[in-house]
Amino acid sequence: MECYFIWESAEEPVHDLIVESPPSGFCSIVFNCGDSYYLQNKKYERLQVPKQFVSGQSIYSYKLFLNGNISVAGIVFKPAGLATLFNMPVYEYTEERIDLNLVFKPAVVENIATQLKLLKEPKEKARLLDTFLLEQYHYNKPQPDFIDEAANLIVKKNGMLNINELLENVYMSRRNFERHFFKKVGLSPKYYARIRRMSHLMLLITGRKKVDWTDVLNECGFYDQSHFIKDFIEFTGRTPQQYLAENQELIHHVERPKQQSLS
Repeated sequence: MECYFIWESAEEPVHDLIVESPPSGFCSIVFNCGDSYYLQNKKYERLQVPKQFVSGQSIYSYKLFLNGNISVAGIVFKPAGLATLFNMPVYEYTEERIDLNLVFKPAVVENIATQLKLLKEPKEKARLLDTFLLEQYHYNKPQPDFIDEAANLIVKKNGMLNINELLENVYMSRRNFERHFFKKVGLSPKYYARIRRMSHLMLLITGRKKVDWTDVLNECGFYDQSHFIKDFIEFTGRTPQQYLAENQELIHHVERPKQQSLS
């Protein structure tokens, strides 16, 4: 597990709020106790997201269209976490939001959603999700393997590594390794590393009024500007300056997330 998140609107409902997110390289399980919302990505022009769902890997940026009350709680998993813990076919979930009732017993899903609605404090909601996850862990007794280790290493190095580094302690062919990686993570190791590097870059520029692009490119391991711009447009659909300008508009409406521990 990577983290839990709680996303709630203020006392007033939101109106025609559009939130864009770049791909993060993480899958999640999400419980929506607020109003329904819609998603737009390269696969769907307008998808009504299930109230409770499993989110697979996102390859490109996506937009959420929100109206009304926002009350969302979720579990973000390490890259191979869903496959390892629940034996889910994550490779089938890429760019998808799968109704959680198709994955778990509907009574279990409804019970958690009902409890989340009754809880007021974010830490209480996170603890409830933590309890659910621990119960699943003890029941399923997952066994992380070399794919978990390889995917976690990509995250640790923000995607800035040669794929051959992942094969140093793996006694199998590159093709076999890539097949196992795709099955557990949902993407090839090379493509996943590209997403993690771009996710790290996005974190560096989020909320910034001015960006020294040379410093950002160097920190993220881009050797030339043209390669960087090509990747940026591929994952976000616009140039870096266009993205930064739109991000400035968004931060007037959405606060930067605050990180807290459960203790």
